[in-house]
Amino acid sequence: MLAESKTKNWLYDPYSVYEDQEGIVSFDVFLVERAYQDKLHPFNTTSVGPFRQKIDCFGNYQWSEIFYTEGMPKQETYINPANPNQEWGWIKIRPKTSMAYIRSRICGRKFIDDKNVNYFLFQQGKMPYIREKVVPPKPNPLAKDPDLSGPWIAQYRVEQPPTDPSVVEVPKKPGPNTPIFFDVVNNEALVIDVKKDVRQMRLISYNMDRDFSKRDDFVFQANCQARTYSLSGAGKNGKVESLSDAKNDFANVTFNRACGDHGAYMRIVGNGSKFK
Repeated sequence: MLAESKTKNWLYDPYSVYEDQEGIVSFDVFLVERAYQDKLHPFNTTSVGPFRQKIDCFGNYQWSEIFYTEGMPKQETYINPANPNQEWGWIKIRPKTSMAYIRSRICGRKFIDDKNVNYFLFQQGKMPYIREKVVPPKPNPLAKDPDLSGPWIAQYRVEQPPTDPSVVEVPKKPGPNTPIFFDVVNNEALVIDVKKDVRQMRLISYNMDRDFSKRDDFVFQANCQARTYSLSGAGKNGKVESLSDAKNDFANVTFNRACGDHGAYMRIVGNGSKFK
């Protein structure tokens, strides 16, 4: 899960994330209508994709394969509106949009009281689907039949009473069902054993509440040759385990971030020391 809007879930393939030498981050995304997503497996027959997505993190522009199938945006959003064909789909990322949220996750988030930059890795759980309450339209005095004066699209909207449990907002404080997400600190993997290619990454988990309240710090250690890993709290030792066959679970995704080829996106360093 990469992002959730009122109508769509944005899923991404973490194995496809790659940054080239020019600072362009590319990855594959899938779109799922939220009305269907809630009761189905994330990747199902209602999923659309994959689409190739690119983000210029420094210039705040995006390129999306989706635009070639659903129509391009207005020309004033291009870098060069006089000749948009030369842009090949590069448009400005507008604030307070799903893509702006995705950019903050892919390109990293920096907190005022922290010198580190956190890059999104994995989300456990999802926000509940918010069904829009329908307000009955006012009768149109010019309509021949007052019963048909409302907009036609209203028949496709789900009417919910105020007490419906699915009508929710982002919680102010975390609860038992609040989703959790994990970030990689500085997108850095520390090589602690060159011969066996053993690497460590620092992870931080947060609640998906209004303030993104912090939960825990972790150290993920991956043996890239043996395909084993351990997850431990800071300053503690974790149990070494083998990867499962579930490609999209937390351990496999995190192992791939540490050991996979992501171009310049990951910073691989090695000084023989370990994270504490």
